[in-house]
Amino acid sequence: MITKITITKEVTEAMAKLVGDALRERFKDDGLVFDPIIAERAIDHYGGGGEYVDIFVIFDGDQEKLDARWINRLWIMLDPQMEELGITSVPSLSFVEKSEWADIYKCQYPRRDELW
Repeated sequence: MITKITITKEVTEAMAKLVGDALRERFKDDGLVFDPIIAERAIDHYGGGGEYVDIFVIFDGDQEKLDARWINRLWIMLDPQMEELGITSVPSLSFVEKSEWADIYKCQYPRRDELW
């Protein structure tokens, strides 16, 4: 069980910015819009109770233009910045089409502020 929170709201906000900046730079010419990007502290209840960052990238545009190979290497590219933020676990990354986000958010995450 976690006794000390190491991933703060400030850390998750910084992670959302890092991921957003990287995605916008890589896909700037592909017509994809990434907004919002939501990063939150999560607990691995099945793997020992460790913390990790859960990231939702809400996007608008042609999903076929997302380069899965590049996205799979994102954590390797961001590792130095993540280390500076104190993040030692691999974040969870989910891409959700903007048209589907409202329904998913309402069903699964109605009270996000209670995490803090």
